[in-house]
Amino acid sequence: MLGLGEFIVLGFILLVVFSAARMGQLGNAVGKFVYSFRKASRGEDLVDVKHLPHSRRGSTDADFTETPKDRRS
Repeated sequence: MLGLGEFIVLGFILLVVFSAARMGQLGNAVGKFVYSFRKASRGEDLVDVKHLPHSRRGSTDADFTETPKDRRS
């Protein structure tokens, strides 16, 4: 287990390596990771996927067939 002295030295090294400006971003990223990990471990981030009926499965986005105009002329 790390004592207070080791935490101070570790904090100083992190401050030098990551600089004071980036420490906030690093803390924010770690916090988001821990929050997401806890949420995922409880199963709260699961999405209930429902299949659409066959009538609504059309590929309207893939039906676009207009050719682009030539910009060189």
